[in-house]
Amino acid sequence: MFEQNNTDRNPFASTNANNALWSLSAQNSANNTSRGGSSSVNSPQNTYNTPTLPPSSVINLSNSSDVVIGPMTQYQGPVTIYQYMDATVEARSMQANAINSSRTTTSTTVSQRVTFTSKLLILLLILVIVVVGIILYVELMRPKSDAHAIYFSNNYEHDAFPNLGDGHLVVERDQWGASENAKNLTIPLKHPIPYVMITHIGVQSQPCYNIYKCSIKMRSIQDAAIAEKGLPDISSNFYVSGDGYIYVGRGWHWANTYADRTLAITFMGDYVRHKPEKRQVEATKYLLAHALTNKYIALDYKLVAHNQTRKSKSPGAYVYSIIKKWPHFYPCGEENYPVCGSELGMAPYPWEANA
Repeated sequence: MFEQNNTDRNPFASTNANNALWSLSAQNSANNTSRGGSSSVNSPQNTYNTPTLPPSSVINLSNSSDVVIGPMTQYQGPVTIYQYMDATVEARSMQANAINSSRTTTSTTVSQRVTFTSKLLILLLILVIVVVGIILYVELMRPKSDAHAIYFSNNYEHDAFPNLGDGHLVVERDQWGASENAKNLTIPLKHPIPYVMITHIGVQSQPCYNIYKCSIKMRSIQDAAIAEKGLPDISSNFYVSGDGYIYVGRGWHWANTYADRTLAITFMGDYVRHKPEKRQVEATKYLLAHALTNKYIALDYKLVAHNQTRKSKSPGAYVYSIIKKWPHFYPCGEENYPVCGSELGMAPYPWEANA
């Protein structure tokens, strides 16, 4: 680096300084003349030779530019600036950069997770909407049915059979799982039917109280009738379970195995040992009322027990003691009464036709 005198680089500064010195010298000379003394006009160089000249605090400049008073330092050549940083400051700076980078990475990861979760939720929502749409479509396309009735059909005819009321439902053959090995029945049951006969399964049979167990019992009874007795189908027209449901056997239109002019109703169980349920008895009454209303049985039908037609314990002492109190009970076959069916010209023993 080089330091030069101001006058070497700025000639205007020298001129202006000389003008200032000339002004100072002229002012001093005028002052001396006014005091009465004589003085000669000195050149500007004399100012430097007079050390006792007091400096003036006022400088008058006119028509001048780029005036510099005092020394001016200028540098020539290239300038290099070095910056020194403390190691601690640099370490803190690196740590701050690492934290910022970590935050950026964490923010990106969280954003990616949120995006994935949103996509998953949208996918699940679409899936739920599709499933609900399918269910609604199936329900809308389902055939309308009477909400107050249950319709059933057996293997041989198609009849409308309503809910008997008070929870006494009718379970059709297809619902309890009737065997396809049953043969077509050939003896029709003419209406109105003059006799209604009450039987039970017996043989230490346990009563059933729900549709699952009762359906299994119905299929067992049918299989035994076909395989062991050689019958074309289950024996009775209807079966009444302990839960008060009615299970369809041969139905309204086909003769049972006891007699071709009777409607056979069987209590599901052994009622020599067990008392029938209240709902079971009530369901039998509902079934008979429905048969009367639809003229399946005669208005003056005769109600008899199986043991009145032949030597048997069926329908059991408990059931027999109940039906004897019903209005249509007919004491045929008992002491001092004619044989059941004799008034209709039926043979003495028509009650086991094995049809």
